[in-house]
Amino acid sequence: MKRYLIVLLLCISALYAQPLHEKVSVQLQWADQFQFAGYYVAKEKGFYRDAGLDVTIQKFDPKKLAIDEVMAGRSTYGIGRSSLLVDRMQGKDVVALAAIFQSSPFILLSKKSLDIRTPRDLIGKRIMMTQDFQDTISVRAMLNSQGISLDQIKFLEHSYNPIDIITGKTDVMACYISNEPYVLREKGIETNAISPESYGFDFYSDILFTSGSELRHHPKRVRAFVDATLKGWEYAFAHIPETAQLIKDHYNGQNKSIESLEYEGEVLKELAYHGNQPLGAMTLEKFRRISDIYRVMGIPQNERRLTGLLYEDTSKKVIPLSVDEYSFLHTNVIRYISTLSSPPFNFSTEADPRLQGIAADFWNLIVERTGMKTSFLPSSTWAEVDNAIKTKSADVTLGTSISINQEPYALFSKPYASFPNVIVTNKTIDFLPGLESLEGKRVAVGEGYSIASTIAEHYPKIIIVGVEDTREGLKLLSSGRVDAVVDILPVVAYLINADHYLDLKISGTTEFNFDARMMLRNDYPELKSIIDKGIDGISIAERQKIFNRYIAITYENHVNYSWVYRIAALALVIVFIFVYRQSVMGKYQKKLLKLATTDPLTGLYNRIKLDEKLAECHQVCERTDRSFAVMMIDLDNFKRINDTYGHLIGDKTLITIATILRDNVRDMDIIGRWGGEEFMIVCPETNIDGAEQMAMKIKELMNTYDFPYIHAMTCSFGISECRKGDRIENVVGRADSALYRAKEEGKNQIYRG
Repeated sequence: MKRYLIVLLLCISALYAQPLHEKVSVQLQWADQFQFAGYYVAKEKGFYRDAGLDVTIQKFDPKKLAIDEVMAGRSTYGIGRSSLLVDRMQGKDVVALAAIFQSSPFILLSKKSLDIRTPRDLIGKRIMMTQDFQDTISVRAMLNSQGISLDQIKFLEHSYNPIDIITGKTDVMACYISNEPYVLREKGIETNAISPESYGFDFYSDILFTSGSELRHHPKRVRAFVDATLKGWEYAFAHIPETAQLIKDHYNGQNKSIESLEYEGEVLKELAYHGNQPLGAMTLEKFRRISDIYRVMGIPQNERRLTGLLYEDTSKKVIPLSVDEYSFLHTNVIRYISTLSSPPFNFSTEADPRLQGIAADFWNLIVERTGMKTSFLPSSTWAEVDNAIKTKSADVTLGTSISINQEPYALFSKPYASFPNVIVTNKTIDFLPGLESLEGKRVAVGEGYSIASTIAEHYPKIIIVGVEDTREGLKLLSSGRVDAVVDILPVVAYLINADHYLDLKISGTTEFNFDARMMLRNDYPELKSIIDKGIDGISIAERQKIFNRYIAITYENHVNYSWVYRIAALALVIVFIFVYRQSVMGKYQKKLLKLATTDPLTGLYNRIKLDEKLAECHQVCERTDRSFAVMMIDLDNFKRINDTYGHLIGDKTLITIATILRDNVRDMDIIGRWGGEEFMIVCPETNIDGAEQMAMKIKELMNTYDFPYIHAMTCSFGISECRKGDRIENVVGRADSALYRAKEEGKNQIYRG
């Protein structure tokens, strides 16, 4: 009996025994603070333990780089910066798992009394900066864009003590905007900060990484560690006061106050979700852009080594949703509608009557990862689909692009794919460099396709022949009734293959791209947010797999395969040309600098360039006593335009305003977009009276101008001039205050500051 009792007790013990936890470690790259809150929370709240892990958080050691510790196997995981790409290019088997901060908190901090405000002011100065910070792309790109080399700066060993800025042991210290500025402000010290983001260079930071060996030998452990870590970060950002107290009690080697920890948490939360990205999101495109910038600066790059840099694991991908989004999915069955005759985006076959295609595959991934409950509504025509969204008898359709006509009743997701519009001709036609080659020709384009209106606007001499769809257009082309067909690459490649058009070929590309999006009813913003998160979570490898499934050109056995291979080769060449053309944008320093200083919507200077021009005018004013004026212009009731007409019309209005300003100022005047719907004009050699005359002229033009779609628009103006002893912020501040008064006093007015 005793024997049986012992066996029973052993069995019960086995049932309740805790499984062994795998021991792993993570190497921090800085001293304990909120910067690593997600790791602390995951450990203290038991998220790692629940994932079967026993995690050691290895304290920061200035003599140890995280990359060296992980590559040597002394730490399983590490936290790094964009300089991980340099390590990858040097042959180190590093794998990026998650980018905790989408926007970098990195700054160069100095005492305000030293008056170090621009990168040029760093020349000859002492800077405390670690080696991995020196290798960080945002730092190098900022210095390079301003014509500064690293040997013009004296780098000191980093003490990690912001007090050294006060005592003069260093002129500048590399640090985080979320930490040291607040610490010094608590001590009554005013500071200046130089941020690479202000110069147009903003990339990932605090990238969780591991070795390729760890991923190959322990893929489930990697997945468990990443999931538990992201869960820790989600909790930390959702409970900042509680997390700050946890850090103060258990991880506070720097003796930071609870207020500074909470401040740090709020700042880092904004950076982690910057651009509405999912927590930890990474894209190969962004790393490729980083690589291109390194190449511009003469740092060798190997495209092949980008392969494998980003962690790819589709076995357990779940999209992080907010409480409101979870509630929305719990209470709604999402009705998605589509035609079944738009290959390769949405279609069915006799052999497989289910909805399939590029758009359907993207949708299926989003549904799977959100747990969305859905029902499908097949439709015979696009007009029916459009009407269903308009009347809210359906919730979403899967493959379309932004349209002004649909904005009043529809929302549009982020683009999940982008394709070039290509030109199809008879195979006897030589390669065409672009649409200008088709002027005077008959070109078939599908009725209602966005490319039709684009061609009509930019190439009015092209004769557009409206057809029901591209399949009908190819029939007309094959019979000689039109000279060309224009549509996106995957559609024409698919149809040429499916309908065996051996007499047709892709002869060239256009400069216009098609951004594939999902369109949904405009009263479901939660659904748009969920879909956008789903699109962000689809990896490059998954996207390519979908494209390969439908875009590859193949034929049945009786088809002449040599012609198939030629079409396939030409399609690949066209895709390569398109991708190459896009990538070269980032490979030259002048273009890089222009991107960093130009507003992409209006083509005017952005705030970075305006600050630079203000500084130049101020220097001239101080040397010569010749004044300059500043004019701030704000569009009245602009939010109402976006809400009523949609953001596309809002953008067109901003472009029109920019054109009016550009056409009605002197050549020497400097115009820029200050932010949102606010513009600035800097007027050299001008006093406040001259600025007021210009403002009155522009105000009258605005009041009488017939704006497209909205017709009427007014603006408010604030003007000021530089006075003796003024700093730049004094001049701009007075103009801004005057603008505020103009808005408060009824708008459409000019006030002096």
